[in-house]
Amino acid sequence: CFLSTYVGFFSAFFNFFQLTAVDDVILPAAGNFTLDLARPIEWMMTCPLMQLSLVLMGGSKIPEYRRYVMPSFSLAILILGTVGAFFGDQIFAIKVVCFFVSCGLFVLMVYFNRLQVIEYSNGQEGILQGDS
Repeated sequence: CFLSTYVGFFSAFFNFFQLTAVDDVILPAAGNFTLDLARPIEWMMTCPLMQLSLVLMGGSKIPEYRRYVMPSFSLAILILGTVGAFFGDQIFAIKVVCFFVSCGLFVLMVYFNRLQVIEYSNGQEGILQGDS
């Protein structure tokens, strides 16, 4: 599985841009806060791949639909966070809605990650149970 290689490549590529001023976006409503736009783009490119690798490590014991659901949860959380950062100061309700929807999606993602561990270990391992 070369997903870790792709994650490393994307991280190195986008970290190069974070060192420059090419990706700087000034958010005036936040006291002229400078956002390195490459950072959330890097996260959107790498975090879903890491969630996919967790599903693939589980092999055939993990249902196939999780190959799409787990990366989608991760991507949706990151998109909502970026939307909240860009538009949340103009309309505070956007930031609040993005935050609570992201929290809900995160809880679902953690639940399914826990479920994957339980499925892979045939119910012998979990967050609060097992030998590991």
